[in-house]
Formats: sequence, C-alpha cells, structure tokens
Amino acid sequence: MTRITRRRALAGMGTTGTAALAKPNLARAAGSEVIVWWSQGFYEQENKAIINAMADWEKRTGTKVTLSFMSDPDLITKLIAGMQTGDVPDLVHCVTADRFLVPRAAWNDQLEDLTDVLDTQKAELIPTAIRASRYYNAGQKKYSNYSVPIKCSTLMNNVWLPLVQEAGFSGADIPKTQDAYYDFFQTVQDKLRGKGKRIFGLGYSMATKEADSGNLFAAFLLAYGGEQIVLPNGKLNIDNSIVRKAATTALERLTTPYKKGYVPPGAINWGDVDNNNAFYAKQVVMTPNATISIAVAQSDKADQYYKELLTNGRPLGNDGNPMLGVLAVSPCLIPKGAKNLDGGKALLRDFIRPESLNNYLKETRARYLPVMMKVIKEDPYWTDPNDPHRPVAVQAGLIQPTIPNWMNRNPAYAQVLSEQVWSQAEANVTQKGMSVDQAVDEAAARMKVIFEKFQIG
Repeated sequence: MTRITRRRALAGMGTTGTAALAKPNLARAAGSEVIVWWSQGFYEQENKAIINAMADWEKRTGTKVTLSFMSDPDLITKLIAGMQTGDVPDLVHCVTADRFLVPRAAWNDQLEDLTDVLDTQKAELIPTAIRASRYYNAGQKKYSNYSVPIKCSTLMNNVWLPLVQEAGFSGADIPKTQDAYYDFFQTVQDKLRGKGKRIFGLGYSMATKEADSGNLFAAFLLAYGGEQIVLPNGKLNIDNSIVRKAATTALERLTTPYKKGYVPPGAINWGDVDNNNAFYAKQVVMTPNATISIAVAQSDKADQYYKELLTNGRPLGNDGNPMLGVLAVSPCLIPKGAKNLDGGKALLRDFIRPESLNNYLKETRARYLPVMMKVIKEDPYWTDPNDPHRPVAVQAGLIQPTIPNWMNRNPAYAQVLSEQVWSQAEANVTQKGMSVDQAVDEAAARMKVIFEKFQIG
C-alpha cells in the first residue's frame, strides 16, 4: 500500500491510501518504486483524492508509490535543498511551484524537460496551460516544458448575499464593471455601518507575505492595461507609459479603500487563509480568492452554498469589455537526479489523461479547474446550471481570456513575487506615508535590479 508521511497531519486522515494509471513505459516502471511529494490539501478530500489515485496506480502497475504530503513552503524548501545534495523525489506536485519554484529551477537547469510527457495530451490542454509550462533554461539557452499542468485557477470574488440584502440591495444590483464593482461594496459598508454593524466592505489581502496579495495586484494590474509589464522576449517594460499608468492606478485603487477604512486594518498581516476566515466570520462583505474554496468548504451547508454565497467572476473592464485574467496553473515536475525517472514519467503520463484528471479534480470537490476543455465539454458536472459556483469559475478561468503569470517570460518576475515587491509598494503607501507615485518608482527600481540578473538570450 501507499505509505503516507506528513509534515502537518490533518485531523481525521489515515496513513494508508490509494493511486493513478500508465500505459507508456509500464514494463520499465513495474516492480520499482516511485517517490512522490505532493502539496498538502486545503481540506481532507484533496488529500484523499491523491491517495486514492496513487493506490490505483500501485494496483494496476505493480509499482510501489511512496507518497509524502507537505505544505507548499515546506515542500519548496525541502526540494531546493534536495536539488543541491541529489536527494530528490521522482515526481513532485506543488500548487505554487509555477511561481516560487519552477522558474528559478528551470533557469538553473535543475529540472527534467517534460515535453515528451506534455505532448501526450497537448491537443487537449488549453493554450494558457501550455504557455504556463514553458520556462527559460539559462544553461541551455532555450525555453522548454519543465513542468506539466494538472489544474488551474483564476481570481474571483466571494460575496455574502445576506449582507448585501441587509444594506438594501439585491444581487442584481452589484455592478458589472471594474471600478463600479468594487466601489459598490464601499457603499454596502456605509449602509451597514449606518445600522450599527461593524462590517468591512472589502476583504482585500494586503500583507507582504504569501500569495494572495500578489494575486490581487496582478488582477488589478491587468484590469488597467498592464499586460505588457514583461515583454514576450523577457524584457522588463515597467517604464512604458501604459504599463506605468496601469501599475499606478492598480496601486491607488487597492490602497485608497484601505486608508479610508473599507478594508480591515489587520489585512496588512493576513496569511492566505485569513481572508477566508474573515469572510466566514462575516467581518467582510466580499473577498477576492483564487479558487472557489470558500464556497466548496461550505458545500455540505445547503443554504449557505446555494442561497447565501455568491461567486462572481472578474468584472468587465471599465469600458464594458471582458478583461484578461491571470491563470495560475499548478504543475507537476521532475527534478534532475530523480532515481526513477521512467517511473515518474509513466505515472505522470497516466495521471494527465483527461479521465484521470477529471476524476481526481471532482474527488477534490472541484476547488481547482481542469486544464482541458474536453473535460468541461464532456462532463456536465462542471457547467451544471444548478450549481452557483463551478460554472462561474469555468467561465472566468477557461472561457474568458487569460494569460499565464509573467515568470514564464522571465524568471525574474518570480523573484519579484517572492520579494513581494508590489505588496511592499502597498505597505509603503498604507503604512509609511509614501505617495502612490513614489511607491511605484521604488518598486520599478527594485524590479530593474532583479531583471539585470536574468538576461534572456
């Protein structure tokens, strides 16, 4: 059976489990052992789903799987250390590896090129997921597929409908365009405060740690025209007037509500789960979130899931047209030095078959989206009109236009995110008294220093 080790055990989880398939290279993988490190799930079902997938693989192939769960920060730290010493697993899935691991490791030629694995399903993968798997290798001076996408997500907005109604509005009153959408919740706060309710309208994550604040800034940067902050050739483009204006507007639109008291003061210290907790506690009327985890975690509470919780996709642009969104693509990867490269690849080839990925994601309760339109088209589960959340996520992540994050153009942008350059700019405005222009200038200067270290070509 699969052996499960943990850095942080989840209550109620056992230590045995299950696994996934492989037809290519089965003979070479059979009878061997595959060491797998996997991101610890947000809730119990996510761990059970991969345990089941791995056990199924064991049963059908005779290949032993040793599966370890870790938090993303622990996994990244352990793998970086392992790549220095040669003590690495045969397959890794890390939710945030697309931002905080793969770009630098690919640059340093520390990952296996997985083009042969990705190509087995390339015809099914959405274009953004394919682009999100390409990174630059400085040693080989080329872009290639150093990861394989298995699931994706994009920023959406969660709203407590009863609080909107208590303020005298209906769900239909929520505006559709960028500025009007977020301004509406300031009005809702004003109405609720007038009734003696100490509730904040906006649950913006604004801490200089973890991923949520960076996700929010990226969404606002795109909303105001900042798509070309990094050019396709990997060059930083922060001095372009359109990009600079987009960054300035995004920073102003995020920090001004905080300074006016429409965002909880503690949001400058929130970790990635704290906006969820503030939302559940009804301290905020709305909060942006990168998945539908807020709703999914309440799916056994029918009134909340179906009647009280709203999931809104990206607003339209201020001009009324659809906006680009950043699609975060969670990958699998294989570090160089893996002792069972054939086994790791065989397992991954099987796992990314459409039916396998679909079963896995459904068993996780669909917090993340598939990376294949075939799955969406063939399984009505994803577009069920009776579900108020999944179809919204599908529309935002798979139907509307998206781009990968900018580290696929240059790994320097991964360091921008790791250093929380934009979140620090927010802190400079909200906590240190800088003007928005000064904070953007400082962020731009730091980005230029970072990009000097990562020359493409």
